[in-house]
Amino acid sequence: MKEWEQFIKEHESVEAWLKNRPFNTRRAFANRLRRFCESVELEPEEWRGLDRFKARDYAWQYVEPLIREHSTVAAGFLITLKSWFRNLNGEQLPFDSTRGGKHWIHIHYKKPAYEHIPDKKEMFQIVDMASSLRDKAILLLLFQSGVRVNVLEHLKYGDVVDQLDKDTITLKITGDLDHKLRSRDIPFYITFVNGEAAETLKQYCRHKHKRVIKDRPLFYTSGKKAITQKWIWEVVKMCVERAGLDPKTISTHTIRKAFRKVVRRADIRDDDDKEQLMGHKLKQSREAYYDKNDVSLILKAYQRCNFTREVPESEMTKLKQQLDSEQAYRLSLEKRIELLEEFIKKAVKPA
Repeated sequence: MKEWEQFIKEHESVEAWLKNRPFNTRRAFANRLRRFCESVELEPEEWRGLDRFKARDYAWQYVEPLIREHSTVAAGFLITLKSWFRNLNGEQLPFDSTRGGKHWIHIHYKKPAYEHIPDKKEMFQIVDMASSLRDKAILLLLFQSGVRVNVLEHLKYGDVVDQLDKDTITLKITGDLDHKLRSRDIPFYITFVNGEAAETLKQYCRHKHKRVIKDRPLFYTSGKKAITQKWIWEVVKMCVERAGLDPKTISTHTIRKAFRKVVRRADIRDDDDKEQLMGHKLKQSREAYYDKNDVSLILKAYQRCNFTREVPESEMTKLKQQLDSEQAYRLSLEKRIELLEEFIKKAVKPA
């Protein structure tokens, strides 16, 4: 057993804190917290039980020398320590804001690589490259619900089983499903899937969840274990390449941005509704006045978003010609029936 795994096992509160988080996050957070506690010679619970200013000073004493080496390393430790401290009762460590101050780090991030946010047509090209019903359901769910990839790792069959007879499936995304909500103090948000995404998900469930086991992962491997984010990443990259697009520029998070692109273009008057569909925290007092429990209001906003496939103009012309031909044939039949009825009437007319 590795040191970070042993560390988690020795501290039940740490194990509860990291529960349902992705493997890489558990490993990184546990390693950082372990190294910090060994340096300050305090147990995790002991440091977290200190006065928040004293706990802040311990954290800064450890992090400050790291800033000179690499600001992102120091920032990673601060993120971990802030999360662990807040996990007790929601109290924040009193670090300075982005305006500067003694306890503040200016992080020098690398310049982001070029990314391509696919439009709706390109997204369906990617979806059509899926090699299985499961992969297609995953791609459509990512695109038409806008959830982060870690949600697909944590979803259970029980989250959707009672809605498989409905046209629209409602997803309540909590901190247990999306661990990033915890760090942003967002208790939950509501999103949906309908149309092709809902129908594909229903087909997948009928095929893969014949036995109603609500605790089983919604998307699982041949070993009945939940799919991993790494596996989903590889599926996305594979389908992007098959669709003739550059896999270096499109990722799972880029698909979330493709969802945002559709939402932004929708005829939704209230920008707060758009932000709620994205699972974002509203600014200032708007958060306090927005009713997140009004599912019907958020659903109306979602229904204004157009996630349907666009039929090519050539196909539209072909369909129109086919309809015109069928209509002409129907009129011809009606005329023949009228003539036949007149003939019958004359034939049976008494002398």
